[in-house]
Amino acid sequence: MRNKKTLLGFVVSSFVVLGFCAGTSSVSGQEGEEINPRKLFEYHCATCHGEDGKGTKRGLELKAPNLADAKWQDSKKDEEVLNSIVNGKNKMPRWSEKLKPEEMQALAKYVRKLRPKKRS
Repeated sequence: MRNKKTLLGFVVSSFVVLGFCAGTSSVSGQEGEEINPRKLFEYHCATCHGEDGKGTKRGLELKAPNLADAKWQDSKKDEEVLNSIVNGKNKMPRWSEKLKPEEMQALAKYVRKLRPKKRS
């Protein structure tokens, strides 16, 4: 069991390092296909989180977090966001069974873009 947790930690950390350090606005999938993280989010996540990340009626009933909340964003590390996508959390399904690793990375990066813009 410990080896499984260690391996999972390594995989999640690798995704974070590769995905968040890349700094590109789009992510390439296999064979050069472009991954559109916004469309992935709208298709897989917006049912509960809403297209803007603030949540839907269903999401509120399931206690899904407001991903556009600055306090929530500040309280979560990149690894935690990716881990929730990969493994699921509470009522949220694990997406590792339906999405490719690079798609999950793209979603985690996209969640960070839902943070409200700071006013100057």
